[in-house]
Amino acid sequence: MADKVGSEQLEKRAESSEPDPIAGKSMSGPLVLFSLLMILTLIWSLYDEVMGQRPWKSYQREFVDSYSSYLEKIKKPQGVAEKEAKSSPEYQELKQAYDDARNEVQPRVSELDKEIKLLDKQILDITDPYQNARAWIAAKTYLLEISTSESGKKSLREDIEEKKNEDIDVTIHVDNDRTEDQTHTYRKLEEMYNSFRDRKAQLTSELIAITKPQNEAKKKMDDYLQNHMTGLTEQQVDGLLNRMRNFDYNIRQINIAGGAVVDRCESCHLGIREPLKLTGDRSSIGNPLFVSHPSKDLLTIHDPDRFGCSTCHGGNGRGTTSEVKGHGRYKHWLWPLYYKENIQAGCNQCHNRDRVTPMADVLNEGKDLFQNKGCVGCHRYEGFDREGDALASARQTVKQLDMDRAARNREVEETRVAADNAASDEEARTLLRRVDSLRQMISQIDSRVDELDIQSKYLMRDQKKIGPNLKEIKAKLRKEWLPGWLRDPQAFRPGTKMPTFRLDEDEIKAMSAFLWQSAIDYVKVQPQPQGDAARGRELFKTTGCLACHSIDGNAIGMGGQTVGGDFAANLSRVGEKADYSYIVRWVHNPRQRLAPYSPSLRRDLKPEDYTAKNLPFVFDDEHSKSPVDGRELQVQNMTVMPNFRLSEQDARDIASFLVSLKPRETRYPDASYLDDTSLVARGEQLVKSYGCAGCHEIRGLEEEGRIGTELTQEGSKPIERLDFALLTEDAKKGIDPFTGEDTERPWYNHKGFFEYKLRNPGVYDVGKIKPPEERLKMPNIYLEPEEITALTTFLLGSVATGLPESIRYNPVGQKRNVQDGWWIVQKYNCMGCHNVLIGQDSVLMGLPMYQDADGKEQLPPRLTSQGARVNPDWLLTFLKDPSLATSQGPGSPPPSRIVEHLTGGGTGPPPAQGSVPARSTQVTPPTPGTTQSAGATPATPPGATADLGKPMGLNRNGVRQYLKARMPTFNFSPNELQALVNFFMGASTQQQPYIPERLEPLTAEEQGLARALFTSAAAPCLKCHMTGDPGHDIRATAPNFLIAPDRLKPAWTERWLIDPSMISPGTSMPSGLFARDESKDRWVFAGPTP
Repeated sequence: MADKVGSEQLEKRAESSEPDPIAGKSMSGPLVLFSLLMILTLIWSLYDEVMGQRPWKSYQREFVDSYSSYLEKIKKPQGVAEKEAKSSPEYQELKQAYDDARNEVQPRVSELDKEIKLLDKQILDITDPYQNARAWIAAKTYLLEISTSESGKKSLREDIEEKKNEDIDVTIHVDNDRTEDQTHTYRKLEEMYNSFRDRKAQLTSELIAITKPQNEAKKKMDDYLQNHMTGLTEQQVDGLLNRMRNFDYNIRQINIAGGAVVDRCESCHLGIREPLKLTGDRSSIGNPLFVSHPSKDLLTIHDPDRFGCSTCHGGNGRGTTSEVKGHGRYKHWLWPLYYKENIQAGCNQCHNRDRVTPMADVLNEGKDLFQNKGCVGCHRYEGFDREGDALASARQTVKQLDMDRAARNREVEETRVAADNAASDEEARTLLRRVDSLRQMISQIDSRVDELDIQSKYLMRDQKKIGPNLKEIKAKLRKEWLPGWLRDPQAFRPGTKMPTFRLDEDEIKAMSAFLWQSAIDYVKVQPQPQGDAARGRELFKTTGCLACHSIDGNAIGMGGQTVGGDFAANLSRVGEKADYSYIVRWVHNPRQRLAPYSPSLRRDLKPEDYTAKNLPFVFDDEHSKSPVDGRELQVQNMTVMPNFRLSEQDARDIASFLVSLKPRETRYPDASYLDDTSLVARGEQLVKSYGCAGCHEIRGLEEEGRIGTELTQEGSKPIERLDFALLTEDAKKGIDPFTGEDTERPWYNHKGFFEYKLRNPGVYDVGKIKPPEERLKMPNIYLEPEEITALTTFLLGSVATGLPESIRYNPVGQKRNVQDGWWIVQKYNCMGCHNVLIGQDSVLMGLPMYQDADGKEQLPPRLTSQGARVNPDWLLTFLKDPSLATSQGPGSPPPSRIVEHLTGGGTGPPPAQGSVPARSTQVTPPTPGTTQSAGATPATPPGATADLGKPMGLNRNGVRQYLKARMPTFNFSPNELQALVNFFMGASTQQQPYIPERLEPLTAEEQGLARALFTSAAAPCLKCHMTGDPGHDIRATAPNFLIAPDRLKPAWTERWLIDPSMISPGTSMPSGLFARDESKDRWVFAGPTP
C-alpha cells in the first residue's frame, strides 16, 4: 500500500516538474552572439592598438617617404656642388698637400699598422691564460693576508710559488698569419704581456706623431668643403638615404632625471634634429610636422637628450594617441603646449631671474615692457625690485637692532644697579663683568647699524621710480594742465607710459587737488635767463638725448615722423606743461631734488630742520645724513636719467629749444579747484586706491605698498582662480568680447585671460553692476598687439616649475655676474647708445644722421668686447666719472684754460684733461655772467631757492672727446659700479682679479723702429687719434693714446691692430695694416717701413 502511494506521488511530481534549462533549451544562439561580439571587440582592440592608438606610425611612414624624396632631389645638386668645390684651385692645393703628407709617411704607417695588428693578436692570445693564473694567485694572496696560522701561511706561500713556476700552454701568433704552441711559466707570461702592451703604446704614439700633418691636411680639406658648400656632401646625403631605407619604426622616447620627465615628441616630430634645414614648404620636406628646430644654436645648448621637449614647450610628452593628447590641450592636462607666438614662455621656467635671456627676444621684450611700462609699480615680481627688497630688509634689520640696543641698554642700567646693591664683592664683580659684555654687544650692534646705514644709502641711490617725482609738480607744471593729463594721457602724449584710468570728473578733480596741495612749496626753483634755442636744437640732436627720448622729426630737421627712442618720454610738447626754469634745472642735473626725504621720519626735510642744527640746507652724496636723527636720507630724484655734465648755458639752450616747440597759445580749462582743501581727503584716498605711489614719489605716501597681485607665479594659478566674470561662457565658446565674433579657438585659458586683460583691463567688468570703488583698478596701457604677445609670453612662463633640479639653470661665477649686470644695463638703457649684444643695434645707430661714413664715426663705441678690451680697474674709474676729470696727462692745459673753455669764454680747442670741481645740491645762485665758486653756499631758509648746483665732472667725454654724443654720469653706487665691471668681464669671459701680463721690454732699436713707424705717413695712427696736443686733438676722430697703457689690455690691443673689423664691424680703423710672416712666425707692417 505504501509502495503504491509513493509511486503515485512520484508520477505527480514528474508530471508537474519545470523544464530543464540545459536539456530542454539550446544556448547556442547567445553563445554565438557573444562570441562574435568578443571577436569583434578583439579585432577592434587590435586595430585600435596598432592603428588608432598609434598615429605616430603613419607619421613615420610619411616622414620616410617625404624625406627620402627630398634627399633624392638634392643628392645630384649637392654632388655637383661638391665637385665644383673640389675642383677649385684652393681645394686642389689642399688635396695635394694632403696627398704629399700621406705619401711621405705611408710606408712607415703600413709597417706600424702591421706590427700593431700583430701585437693586438699576441696580447689577445695570452690574455686569458695569463689573467686566469693571475686571478688564482690573487685569491691565494688574499687568503695569505687574512690567515692567522703560520703553518697555513707557509702552505699558501708554497702554493703561490709553485703556481708561478708552473708551465702554462699557450697558442700565440708569431706573425699575422701563423700561430705556434708554446709553454711558459707565469712569470714569463707576465713579462711578455707587459712588453707587448708597452711596445704597442710606443708604436701608437709614433703613429699619431707621424700622421699628424696628414690629419691636419685632411681637416683643412674637410673644413674647406664645409665652408664652401651649402648643405651636405653627396656621401653624407647617401648616408641619410641609407638610414631611411633601414628606418626603425618605433616610439622615440627620452627619459630625463630618472624618469621624472618622459618625452615622446620626436616620435612624430622626426625632423627636429636632422642635419639638413627642413621647412614646411614644398621645396623642402613639405609638412610642418617634420620641420627642423628653428634654432640649431639653441638646440645645441639645450640637447633634447638632456632637457627633452615638453620641459620647455609644454604639452603631454607621454601622449602619442592623438595630437590633442600629445599637445596637452584638454582639460585634464595642466601644462598645454604653448602656442607658437608664446613658445618662449617655457624659457622663463629656468631663466625667470635673468633680465636678458639669449635667443629669447619675445620673452625679453615682455620683461622690458613689464618694467618700462610700469607694471612693476603695482605688481610685485621676484627679481624686479631687487633694490627695494634689499632696502626693506635693511630697514627692518635696523629696527630690530634698535630694539635690541634699547633692551641691552636697559639691561646695562639694571645690572649696574644690581652691582651697587650686591651682597658681596664677588657678586658685584660678576655683575660688572656682565655690564662690560653688554656694552661690547651694544658696540657690535652699532657697527652693524652703521654698515646697514651705508648699504641703505647706496640702495636708495640705486632705487628708481617709473614716473616723475610728484612732490615737485608745483615747481614743474602748469596748474591747469594736470587734470587733463589725468583724464587722458594718450591725448597729450600718444604712446606714453602713463596709463589711462577709468576716472570720472569728480575723481579727477579730487586727485588733482590732492597732488597739487601735497607738493613741496617751501623751496623755489631759481629763475633762469633764456638760452639760444637754435644751439639747443643742435645739442639735443647730437648729445645723446634721442637714445632715450623721442621727438617730432620736423623739430630737428628729420622729417615728419617721430624720431628717437621710446625708453623715456616724447618731448615734442613738454613746453606746454613744464616750467622753463625747472626744465633747465632738470637738464642740468635730473637727480637734483628740491628737498631730501627721511625714510626714518617718513617726511621731507625742510630748511628749518637744518637751521635748528646750525647746518646749511645742503644735501648730496657727501651730505646724506639727516640733521634730525643722523639716518641716511634720499637725496636724489629717483630717476634713471643721468647727468650729462652740461654747462649751465648748455642746459638753458636745450630747455629754450624744448619750450619753443609749444604752440604760441595753449589754453586749458580753469583749474582753480586744485586749491580746494575739501577735496584733499577724497583725493588722497583715490590716489592710494589706484596705486599711484607705485610709480611716483608722492608726499605722504612714500611707504605705500603695491595694490596689485604678485605675478611671480601667475602662470601657475588654477584656471578657476582667474576671474573671467560674466565672460566665462564666451571664453569657452571662443566669442570675442569686443566684437562678438567667433575667434579661432576658445580662450578659456591663461593665454586668453592675459591677452584680453592686457587688451582692455576693464573687459572683465562688462555687464557687472559695481560701485566705482569696487571696479577693477588696472588702467589701460594701450599696448600694441606684439606687445600684448610679449607680455602674455612672460606671464605664461611665470610658473612654479616642477622641473628636476638637474636641468634647471642656476648660473654661478661669470654667468651669474652677467645676469646681475643685465639688470643694470637694462635699467639705464645702455643699449640706447651702445651695441652691447652681438647683432643688436642701438637706437642711435638707426637715426638718419648716423648713416653715412662721417656719421658712423660719431657713434658711441661697441661694447661687445669691452671686458676683453679694458683693464677692469680703469673701467671702474671711468664708470664713476666718464669725463676722467681727475686724470691729468701730459699737455693738459691749466685749470684757468679749462674753466674758460667750459664757460664758453675761450675760442681754443677743448682741453685734453682736467680736474672736477666739488659737487653740491642747494646753493645760492651765482651772479649772471660770473663763474660759480667751488664752495657750497647754502640758500637762505625759509623759502629757499634751488639753483642749478655744481657739475659732476667736466663738460666733455673722457676717452673720445671728439664725439658729440656724451657718455653721461649715472652716479652709480659702488654696488652698481662693481656689478657693471663684473658684467663686462663675465660677458667676455675674462678672469678676475685682472693680473696684467708681463710684456717683454723693447730694445732701443725696437723702440726707435716703433716710434718711426708710429709717426710715419704710411701708418695713419696720428691722423685720427688724440695725443694730448690741443692743436692736433681738435681734428681727432679716435681715442686718446695717452690713456691706452692704463686703459687697454695688451692681448686685445694686438688683435685690434691685426683685424679691427672682426671686433667692430664698420669701424674706421683700417684693417690689413699688418701681414703674417709665416717664415718667422710673426706679424709685420704691410706698408713701407721707415
